[in-house]
Amino acid sequence: MKERLISLAWAAPWMLFMGFPISSALDMPNRLEGAGVIGACLLLAVANAATWLTNPPPGRNSFTRPFVISHACLAAVSVIYALYAWRIGLPYAYMMFSYLLVAWIFQAPLRYLLPGIVPIGVLAAVTALAEETPLWMLAYLALLGVLVGGARAGMERSVRERLRRQEAIQRAKVGERARLSTDLHDILGHSLTGISMLSELAGRLLDAGRTAEARQQIQAITAQSQEALADVRRIVAATRALSPAEELDEARSLLEIARIDADITNEGEPPSGPRSSAAAHVIREGVTNALLHSKPTRVSITLSPAGVRVLSDGYSPDYAASTAGSGSGLHGLAELVGDEGELSWGPEGKEWTLALSFPEADAAAAPDEIPEANKPR
Repeated sequence: MKERLISLAWAAPWMLFMGFPISSALDMPNRLEGAGVIGACLLLAVANAATWLTNPPPGRNSFTRPFVISHACLAAVSVIYALYAWRIGLPYAYMMFSYLLVAWIFQAPLRYLLPGIVPIGVLAAVTALAEETPLWMLAYLALLGVLVGGARAGMERSVRERLRRQEAIQRAKVGERARLSTDLHDILGHSLTGISMLSELAGRLLDAGRTAEARQQIQAITAQSQEALADVRRIVAATRALSPAEELDEARSLLEIARIDADITNEGEPPSGPRSSAAAHVIREGVTNALLHSKPTRVSITLSPAGVRVLSDGYSPDYAASTAGSGSGLHGLAELVGDEGELSWGPEGKEWTLALSFPEADAAAAPDEIPEANKPR
């Protein structure tokens, strides 16, 4: 709600321009017409405020139902005001289309930005001609559009920067966990090698009847084993920080920054341990792939004790191929999952699905199966 109230603050300064027609209405000799102008201004103010409250900037990548309804209402009220102002002879009604113009530039999906500005400009031009206002005065709306467009461009840059920072944080987390895994391998390798050598030495000492020295080696084995166990527990505790619930929160935050609709369903987590960790990695890999290798407008994540599924739209083979990297990607994820579950991925039309299901789980609760596996994107 706080974000929407901040969004409304973007609209508040423009409301001051309604003071001019309201001031003219108060001076009208015909009180009924003046009341009509004031009523139309209030209706326009309500529609404008509702548009900003339901569509906080920056705009999303796709049309939403609140966007369509609110902008349709704002456009209808703007036209009603223009018709009424033209009928009673109130000048400069075309300027009231600035509310619709500003809301559209701030809130519309980028690919529909210019196509939407054209009809708004046409409506303003028709109103100006009907009022016999020189068309050059529409430069006000053009200048307003440029200023607002520049403000949105700044917001877009800020969003991209936030997204880059978020991705950098995630890469740092992945790197840290890779380092922990390497440490675990090194510690166990070193410790087990030492324990093996000490055990062999203790056996030889026992065979030679040197029990006192053998007992010392056995004590050394115990001490080294305890030290290795403490190191392993420390590393495993750090690795367990990767959990499905945290990854869902990270995914929601990342998709919100990228202005992509997130449909996240949490029906419960898999048992803690390898399965929980595998599900968390699938969520991370699925969202990362969607952002890097497609142009999604919606990403759907379903988590349950039976597994997890990440589905994104906007898939294109050409774009996926052009953004493919040299990393292990999905095949590396399959190795991480191992025998814990069945990992599958692949496209179906413009949708890409990455799914993990656990064999012992109830099939009715498992994520939907998808076609045969495909190459990592």
